[in-house]
Amino acid sequence: MSLSLSSIKRIAVLKGGPSSEREVSLRTGAAVAVALRSLGYEVEEVDVTGREVNLPAGIDFVFLALHGTFGEDGTVQAILEARGVPYTGCGIAASRLAFDKEASKDLFRAAGIPTPSGFVVSRGGEFRDVLAMAMPVVVKPSRQGSTVGMSFVFSTEEIEPALKKAWEFDSHVLVEQFVKGREFTVGILGNQALPPVEIVPKHGFYDYDNKYTAGATDYYCPARIDDETTRRIQKAAFLAHRVLCCQVYSRVDVMLDQEGRPFVLEVNTIPGMTATSLLPKAAAAAGIDFPGLCRRILELSAEAFAQAQENIAVKKEGGG
Repeated sequence: MSLSLSSIKRIAVLKGGPSSEREVSLRTGAAVAVALRSLGYEVEEVDVTGREVNLPAGIDFVFLALHGTFGEDGTVQAILEARGVPYTGCGIAASRLAFDKEASKDLFRAAGIPTPSGFVVSRGGEFRDVLAMAMPVVVKPSRQGSTVGMSFVFSTEEIEPALKKAWEFDSHVLVEQFVKGREFTVGILGNQALPPVEIVPKHGFYDYDNKYTAGATDYYCPARIDDETTRRIQKAAFLAHRVLCCQVYSRVDVMLDQEGRPFVLEVNTIPGMTATSLLPKAAAAAGIDFPGLCRRILELSAEAFAQAQENIAVKKEGGG
């Protein structure tokens, strides 16, 4: 199948989904659909309510706006690939790896990318090692996004309730050392690390409430850091993106400790894409407006799909 940006006319935007991030996904999908229409595409918005995907006839490409489980964990990617339908963003394997914080952190450590130390605790399992950790720590489901089920813990008495909260969302829970410092996120677009966005909650920490309550957090982009620090953060983020074999785009969360060392927290393969989300903020700082960002994601995804099809054809010829 030959595919180029110019051959794409009709796009399905998949939004909603069955995860705990459904409402955020609906907003992302709606914003992306508006941007794509402004570029002249015929757009069908598809609200995914379960674990099935029903596409309208005549779709040339799928723009994935599904956050959380099903959308970011490789499931919907596998469904679309089985049908031969091209889609935006990372493939099956990279999506699975990035969504699983336990697996991705193992790869970060193997590649020498600094990431906070910690443990994974299975539902109902022993957590004696966690009790011995220096406080504070961060407790979060291994396979969730948008800070869903996450807690900041400041005493050993808070550990068990935090674990129980996180176990509601995943059987594996990551408990990691809190890195005291400043929080950033870095958008990756193709081979480009975008300007870092600094995240500064007005009160407390960057939890679910501060993330989704209007006015609760200040964002600075470009971040209030010097050029050398910017490069260090971007390098760590780009390496994390590459180690997980991510394609097209992602958004990488990074903490900068008080000594100026970057620590990678996680990689988000389908980050929020409303006009006020963090990836679009970073793109705007690099001179890319929101419709332009959507077009670039579509273009890079079409190139990745065409390359994958070519690789399959070459393997078939070699096998024959």
